[in-house]
Amino acid sequence: MKDQELNLAIGRRLRSVRAARGFTQSELAAHIGVAFQQIQKYENGTNRLSVAVMLRLCGFMKVDAGWFVNGIETEAGAGIDDEATYLAEEIGRISDPKVRCNLKMLVHSLAATDMAN
Repeated sequence: MKDQELNLAIGRRLRSVRAARGFTQSELAAHIGVAFQQIQKYENGTNRLSVAVMLRLCGFMKVDAGWFVNGIETEAGAGIDDEATYLAEEIGRISDPKVRCNLKMLVHSLAATDMAN
């Protein structure tokens, strides 16, 4: 697994959670103390996300640090995150938190049903 592929996969996860939480790159950057261009570079896999920055991101966005790295080698090799990233970005555009919560419950239910079959 190449470093660049891993950086890109982690960047996709960052973009996914940022969009799902409804933050712009500028808003996220301001909250964790970096320039918005740095967020762009993380999301594009141009720059590596340090552990210190990852922990600040996790604390602010309320995700476990493991979310960024668990299963990342498989994902980076397969490129399966494009659809998930797209869905997360679209969900992030929904301004009503109740609608987002209902959508989250729907997706969870569908995934559970799919796994049971």
